[in-house]
Amino acid sequence: MDKKINQQTSGPTPPQEALGALPVDVAARAAGPQPPSVTSMINRTLAHWYVAVLVAIAGVAFTAVVVKSRKPVYRSETVIFYREGVKSTYLGPDGPDPLRTLAARLKETLLARSNLEKVVTEFDLFPEVREKRGMVDAVDRLRSKVIFKTRSPDTFAISAEGQTREQAQEVTQRLADILVEETTRVRRTQAKITTEFLDAELKRAEQDVEKAETELAAFLAEHPEFAAETASPGGAQAGAAVRASRAAATGSDPTLEALERQAPRLRARLTGKPEPAAAAPAAPPPALVRQKEQAEQELAAARRDLMDKQSRFTEQHPDVRTAMLRVNNAQAALRRAEDALILPPAPVVDVAATDEAEKAKIRAQLQKIEREIAARKSAKLGNQADASETAKQIINIETEWSRLSREKARAQQRLADLEGKSFRAEMAASSEQGGYSAQIEVLDPAFRPSAPSGPSRMILALGGLVMSIAAGIAAAAARGIVLDDRVYDMEDIDRMALAPVLVVVPAAARGSRRRRG
Repeated sequence: MDKKINQQTSGPTPPQEALGALPVDVAARAAGPQPPSVTSMINRTLAHWYVAVLVAIAGVAFTAVVVKSRKPVYRSETVIFYREGVKSTYLGPDGPDPLRTLAARLKETLLARSNLEKVVTEFDLFPEVREKRGMVDAVDRLRSKVIFKTRSPDTFAISAEGQTREQAQEVTQRLADILVEETTRVRRTQAKITTEFLDAELKRAEQDVEKAETELAAFLAEHPEFAAETASPGGAQAGAAVRASRAAATGSDPTLEALERQAPRLRARLTGKPEPAAAAPAAPPPALVRQKEQAEQELAAARRDLMDKQSRFTEQHPDVRTAMLRVNNAQAALRRAEDALILPPAPVVDVAATDEAEKAKIRAQLQKIEREIAARKSAKLGNQADASETAKQIINIETEWSRLSREKARAQQRLADLEGKSFRAEMAASSEQGGYSAQIEVLDPAFRPSAPSGPSRMILALGGLVMSIAAGIAAAAARGIVLDDRVYDMEDIDRMALAPVLVVVPAAARGSRRRRG
């Protein structure tokens, strides 16, 4: 006894040596609190097994309610095909739309509110939603159950859900039929409206041409000396352009030039032979020039397309053959445009005066103009001299002649453009009515589904059971590890970083307790 007391008074004795306690990681305690080990977490989770059981029972009950109340949903599908009719190259630039926008247009047409409302009304879908919220919400509900997928540039799939097999099949088939009908109706209506509009514009253009020709004929009846210049294609416009360029380049007297232009016209009326200097250089019509430019652009695009196809496919591939045919057609169109630009020689117009009194009047005018030309050339003021009344009158007449000729050429050009557009519109309308244009066809009809879509009830029940057990274990672990602060083993004391452990009392065996009792 005395020896033990002396040992205790002489200094502190480590508990594992004096009392036979379990080894303690003193260094770990000194380092601070440590995270619980896996064994400790398992023990704490098992201590709250009742929490896991309660959560698992609640999850199983909820899964049972969901599985029992879930109604089967069936999904059917149909495939539609875009069949191209008459090639757009035959109809010109106003032909059918390209394929790159076809999918977006078909999807918008299918999911339009007016089309889906027909389906909701015809099959009496979502009666409760219509009664409580209205037709708009019912249409939105149906739109969420319709899927439009693009399988290829010209093949599309439409799928829809239904409460029964028959309803899913009928709704899907009806959606495809509505899409085909609506697309055909829109195309025919558009072709008809375009044709009617171009016909009205064509009539107005014809009236404008007749009006311009009448005004120009009246002008030529009063001033027949301009008939020779009017007969040459583009004579008025080309002559005005040449005169403007010369005046800007040389800075010459425009009044003198007007007098010099009028003198040959009057001589031609006396002799009946127009002088070469009086005829302005002919210029090709702008419509033909524009047609040639379009043909050149089409040929360049066709050649690029052919080179692209030849780099990917063989010469026998259908796409390569089609590209070759397009190049040949573009070359032929360019040759026709170039041939049209070769203008025929200007016809010889007889402008000679036949009446002697008229000839005498023309001679007097010519003599007056020649004297004024000579006087103007010899004048010291040169181009600064004031224009005479005769010169002013000639300039006004030339200005009026240029205006009338320009209006006639513009009206004829507009008429030619509208005739081409009207012809292409009539071809497009004829192809629509005859069934030769692009059409939307049902490739695979809607099928009757054999089983509900989505997971079955058995899979849902098993999934709910597994999730319920997992949720119960997670709840028990959270309860034992995070929320429970009681001490279960030596590791809990070590994490608390308290004073060194002095005594560890082992748990009493259950058998010894029974013997004592």
